[in-house]
Amino acid sequence: MVRLEPASSCFYSPRVKTRNKRILKLLGAFAVGFVLALVLLAYWIMRAPTTELVDASGRQLTAGAPSVAPAEGFGGPYFADARALIETGQFSEAKQELLRIIEDSDRDGEACVLLCDVLRELKEADAAADYGLKAVKLLPGSPQAHLAYAKALGAQMFADMQSIGGMFSAMKRIRPFKEALQHAIDLDPDDIEARTMLVFFNLAPKPIGDIDRAIETAREIESLDPVAGKRLLAMCYQRQEDTKRAKEILLAGIQESPQEPGLHASLADIYAEEKQFDAADAEYESARHGPRGDDYYRSLYNQARMRIQNKFEPERAIELLDQFIAGDPRGENMPTMAHANWRKGNALEQLGRDEEARAAYEESLRRDPEFKLARESLEGLEVRLNASPSTK
Repeated sequence: MVRLEPASSCFYSPRVKTRNKRILKLLGAFAVGFVLALVLLAYWIMRAPTTELVDASGRQLTAGAPSVAPAEGFGGPYFADARALIETGQFSEAKQELLRIIEDSDRDGEACVLLCDVLRELKEADAAADYGLKAVKLLPGSPQAHLAYAKALGAQMFADMQSIGGMFSAMKRIRPFKEALQHAIDLDPDDIEARTMLVFFNLAPKPIGDIDRAIETAREIESLDPVAGKRLLAMCYQRQEDTKRAKEILLAGIQESPQEPGLHASLADIYAEEKQFDAADAEYESARHGPRGDDYYRSLYNQARMRIQNKFEPERAIELLDQFIAGDPRGENMPTMAHANWRKGNALEQLGRDEEARAAYEESLRRDPEFKLARESLEGLEVRLNASPSTK
């Protein structure tokens, strides 16, 4: 008769005890390695970015004398040619002009600020951040330098967040991004742009964002620019799903300043989300009673988008988008020509005008070869057409 040992006795047998010791050692080593990895990750996230203060030829960069005359533009008359190229969207040419200035002059700090913005427009985010860091090291007292650097870090974060693997890289940029914005605000107490960027950043979900901080910053902006502040406050309350309060803020602003197109455009966007299409149309039209500024063109685009997303009046959507495209507006938060042509393709598909839709998608990709939505729409259109009996 065979006696079976109790389980507890088996566990403590010499051979099993030796095996268990090995397992415990491995688990301990794994735990130590995991903790060490977390420490190294925290260090990597928190470490300050570095850059070499040299140009492409290895020459040491010099700070130069930053301009403080806004009427002349950053850098004053010396950078007039570069700024003219930037204003007309000739970013590749502006890049070469600014690199020439860095090579030939002692105005490297100012050139780095402008080059940071140009490289960001060219979607060279890493190079933009490097020149932005050069700019803040050369001109630590310049709010323009810190703002340009923050924008470049923001572009890097956006690029990183397109993949799961890039999330760690995005995390390490959060601290320098916020610090750069705060430096810009500290150096220019009347700043609105850096504060606006902080609002948008803090609208992100926790633990990254902080809605209370976003509201606080929006109120700071309201004291400097009542219209911009009210629009941002309304956006904050929308994020909190307090649409009623958001509309109350905008309606109060319209009562105080009925000619401000931005207030009408923001209210129209809320009505569009609520599918109150007639009310939205009325506000979009009111946003276009004034000069043809940013809000004028955004109202055209958003009024068309409302129709396309909700699948009604695609002909009217095309008319609105054609007006937008003809105006060719440019701006930090302006929909691009690639987006406008993609939306136009959506509307044309809804009308069954497939060949025109294909042309619109192709134009969108010509404008931005990396535009994923246009590529997916074009591929979907081709699949549908190839599967249709009428095309066989």
